[in-house]
Amino acid sequence: MSSDNKDRILKAIQDKENELLKLIQSLVKYESITGQEGKCQKFVAEKMKGIGLVTDLWEPDLRELKKHKEYVPIETMGYTNGYKDRPNVVGTWKTSSKDKGRSIILNGHIDVVPTGNKDEWTHDPWAGEFVDGKIYGRGTCDMKAGLAALITAVQVLREFGMKLRGDVIIESVVDEEAGGNGTLACVSKGYKADAGILAEPSGLNILFPASRGAQFFRITVPGKAIGIEYMYYAANAIEKAIKIYQAVSDFSLMRQVEAKHPLWEAYPPDVPKVPTAICKINGGEWPSSLPTKIVMEGSLECLPNEDLNEVKRRFRNYILKIVQLDPWLIKNKPVVEWFGLWMEPSEIKQDHPIVKQVVQEIKAISGAEPLIVGGGGSDQRLLTRSADTPSILFGPGGKEAHSVDENIELKEVLRYTKIVALTILDWCGVS
Repeated sequence: MSSDNKDRILKAIQDKENELLKLIQSLVKYESITGQEGKCQKFVAEKMKGIGLVTDLWEPDLRELKKHKEYVPIETMGYTNGYKDRPNVVGTWKTSSKDKGRSIILNGHIDVVPTGNKDEWTHDPWAGEFVDGKIYGRGTCDMKAGLAALITAVQVLREFGMKLRGDVIIESVVDEEAGGNGTLACVSKGYKADAGILAEPSGLNILFPASRGAQFFRITVPGKAIGIEYMYYAANAIEKAIKIYQAVSDFSLMRQVEAKHPLWEAYPPDVPKVPTAICKINGGEWPSSLPTKIVMEGSLECLPNEDLNEVKRRFRNYILKIVQLDPWLIKNKPVVEWFGLWMEPSEIKQDHPIVKQVVQEIKAISGAEPLIVGGGGSDQRLLTRSADTPSILFGPGGKEAHSVDENIELKEVLRYTKIVALTILDWCGVS
């Protein structure tokens, strides 16, 4: 395709700036917290239909998902209604070219995490306020802006009357924050392509061809329910839990030293390559009674050149060895369980054609060579491992994802939209 035509397409995207802003704001105004995605997905479906895509709107079948080896058990996370009123949306631009080019999946999730205390927000988390070039609100960064950019890129190409040689598939999925069964439902329904891009907020100077594996764990430390006046005659589960907490911290430090992978060597020393930590603690029944038990929950991770099950085995054994140093815990062993979110690690080669293609388009728009590194656990592994669709994480960056005053710069989303449009043209080919 001539450079003049590409320049005209890029200008058309630039002219869509206000329309792109309104689309992001519209998406943010839907409170699509994981488990409550339905209304927002219906809006996305109408938008996809409006730009001429063949649209598939369906509620994932929980019984079918449970048959898949990559299924994440959402029931252990407290989601008891399955996927009722939580549809996936897929929009397909099917080529009519006899000279077939390469196909591509563009994936984004519509669910977001809760806002926390809304009073701590400077801007209404559900308003999509636009201030000093930034859009504020839950999901602006992670990752409704990325999804809006994918849709807008395809919209502009269709409005230009482009005839592609390869299919383009946009997936707007539910349930990513709880483990990824929305993308798994797309895989199970047969959606696949020659490559995939997941618009997670990497920033335009970073590209992730690999992602870590992860697993949630729960450790229950037993104690004895007894009045505070008898505290010296019984084990305090809180004190015992502190020992286990420290053991998890020590295991995490050991992992930072031993775990090695070329894509994670660029990480600064204060950023864990393989995070392992307890992040939630519950226990106690009464202020003047020792607790019956303490329940601690957390997550451990691994790199693509490691076996997740082996890391889990080592973790459990390490905890049980620490138990052997305490007379109470020897007789009242803590229980280590695996629950909820789990992800296998995933990786494609740094010189894979989709990596080279996106790097080329990034340089064309930003003039800079992106940093190619490994990222956290994501739906990437489902496309790469289960759908035979080699995929990368690459999306517009933002700030405060999952935090107060989450935001993203509109100019960055606009640049990302241009990169996606060029990627589609050069990857799929023009008839």
